Amino acid sequence: MTRHTLGQRPPSATSKIPMRFHTDPQELARLPNVWYSAIGVRLHASFGRQRRHTIWCRLQTGAGWTEQCTKGGERRPDVPGAGRGVCRQGTMIISLATFEHLPKRVGGLAEAATSIGESLARDNEVMVFMPSHGIHKTEREFKAKKYGKFRITAGPSPFDVTVYEMDRNGVRVFLLSDDVMDHPDVYFPRETLTAKLVHFAHAFPAAVNLIMGREGKKPDVAHINDWHCVLGGAVARKYLRIPMVYTIHRICREKIAVSEMERAGLGEFVDPECIEVGPEGIMFNLETFGCRVCDHLTTVSYTYLNEEWKTLFGDYAGKATYVWNGMDFSFWDPAKLTDADKSRDARRAAILREQGLDDGILYFYVGRFDMEQKGVDHMFAAAQMILDGKLPGADRLAPEFRMVVLGSGDPVLENMAREMERKYPKNVKAIIGYLGREATRAWYGASDFCVIPSNFEPFGLVQLEAMCMGSIPIGTKVGGINDTVLDMDRSKEGATGKLVPPRNPRELAGAMVKMGILQMDDRARIETVRDNGRPHVMTNFTWDKAAQRYLCVYQGIASVRLPFADFGGPF
Repeated sequence: MTRHTLGQRPPSATSKIPMRFHTDPQELARLPNVWYSAIGVRLHASFGRQRRHTIWCRLQTGAGWTEQCTKGGERRPDVPGAGRGVCRQGTMIISLATFEHLPKRVGGLAEAATSIGESLARDNEVMVFMPSHGIHKTEREFKAKKYGKFRITAGPSPFDVTVYEMDRNGVRVFLLSDDVMDHPDVYFPRETLTAKLVHFAHAFPAAVNLIMGREGKKPDVAHINDWHCVLGGAVARKYLRIPMVYTIHRICREKIAVSEMERAGLGEFVDPECIEVGPEGIMFNLETFGCRVCDHLTTVSYTYLNEEWKTLFGDYAGKATYVWNGMDFSFWDPAKLTDADKSRDARRAAILREQGLDDGILYFYVGRFDMEQKGVDHMFAAAQMILDGKLPGADRLAPEFRMVVLGSGDPVLENMAREMERKYPKNVKAIIGYLGREATRAWYGASDFCVIPSNFEPFGLVQLEAMCMGSIPIGTKVGGINDTVLDMDRSKEGATGKLVPPRNPRELAGAMVKMGILQMDDRARIETVRDNGRPHVMTNFTWDKAAQRYLCVYQGIASVRLPFADFGGPF
């Protein structure tokens, strides 16, 4: 029995012509050579044993953007006065799928998706699609307006999906809303996340289809951000014939049960090469599937691509490359501080006084408390070595040492932070939670150093934010940190920070001592390093540069020749 994903009844033969979209070019060539309008399209997806999708297209006459069902499925303007459905020469219609976009932020993905969309929108039309997470109910300032409705079948029951649209700096943001996708937590609990990604897999291509019907706009590319959106991208690629670019912001190796895929009506996408059998049962690796099905694969730094070449990216040599993220200079600007007229020393003394600490040399950490990735436990171990005088120079720095940690996450690390504050009340302050971008900017603008102790970091924005605000990064030689921070030992004149090996508290402590003593003994040298940071970031890591490289990826002309690939693996 055929299950219709959008819950529509079959059309009558007199009003519509059925056309199946197949992936086989020979089969596609046999389709009727007729023109049809996307207006009134109803997408019927039949899953299970039959494993096919059918698109029913209402014949339409008069003005409007039209598309021909011919080999290749090329979009072309046919009727004069097609208006918004016709791209200007040199522009693209770009769809971005993401689970985070400002104002809904959990981590760096929100900043990246928002900024890349806004940069691309200067010369292209950009549509962002995301689960609503209830934004349309809580963020009144963005004035989300109802765009349309449709029905999906994601499991045994149908769900009515409402599409809301809001504008953010020239980007059209479409919020997909139903009882599941409205849940305010983005990634937790796990059962809700799984349900969200399944609903999004159905709703994303259906929303694109809705826009095609109303406006005659078919995206030239579906840019899929992380594993949460992979299934939606795969459906859009197969049945709407939209090329798929898949960006891995962080490898998570996330899986979903094969039984869940079948139950959700997505069983046709179960690729045997992506099945893993283990304690959890028969699982489907979404990241591996995304890598296999996409047309182009990107990640966010050269070093991360190198580090993970043997574990993942090397299997997709020839379509895998990297695109660095950028930085929002307009916000992360020392001139925007409320006390910008004061010196860094004065700002530091004031902000420490608010936390009950005397002035000193301030080391600042901001970010998620993540045992696996962020290395916060190593940072605490390094701070303890310094305060206990267990390495050369520590006894001199310890009286001036101040550390403020801002973040939340792993309860073990939160308790560790509180214990550090209890044990060293004159030196350490733990602020559990997030204070917002303005407060974070104030801490950057007051701190001497920003500690970034990550075990791995695909790209990371903290080091860029810190350098823009004059807080010198002390970080690990991993991923994007290694790509973006110019180490004092390697770049004498243009240095912007200090780098150490990951997972090594003693090396980290030594670097913190070295930089602290240098500030006491050679302030001019430290200020040179501090002054180098912002120009370095503004020159090399802009969202406009990222947008241009993504455009090259979209058009298939980005370089995928990588030095480490030529040698069969990382250096």
